[in-house]
Amino acid sequence: MTKVLLGIAIIAFTSFCGYVFTKKYRKRKRFFAEMKEFNERFISEISYYRRPIAEFFAAYTYKGEFNEFFKSYFQSVKNDDGRVYKIRELEQLDFLNAEEKNVVEDYFQMLGKGDSASQKAYFSAMKERIQKLYSEAETDYKKYGDLYVKLGFLCGLFILIIII
Repeated sequence: MTKVLLGIAIIAFTSFCGYVFTKKYRKRKRFFAEMKEFNERFISEISYYRRPIAEFFAAYTYKGEFNEFFKSYFQSVKNDDGRVYKIRELEQLDFLNAEEKNVVEDYFQMLGKGDSASQKAYFSAMKERIQKLYSEAETDYKKYGDLYVKLGFLCGLFILIIII
């Protein structure tokens, strides 16, 4: 009876460890989903509404890591202390690789710069790039997300077999 309970606990623990290892892929997928939504809202904003950027920032809320990043970015824009917001140096975006951080940094440095026609052209062009990054993140999540959970379960099963 003790071995069965221990085995169940081990399998549950290793499956949970597998789930924890998928955190990076979940965060990355959610980040680009939210960024894609933000981009679509911003394109419609510069096309039709044309509110000040601070008012636009305050109008919407987002989820997950993008929300945390967005709040800190908005705070730095709101303070307007003259420094460039270096996304590449942020530790809170450690789930993004260097290329993705460069894309995000370039994207956010263009917000509110230039006239509406040039912004609309730039952000419409970025729409495809963001969609590609989201698709890659979603593919990686599908590929590795289940894999890590299953490997965790199998590892727990292997340990259980060794114990018995």
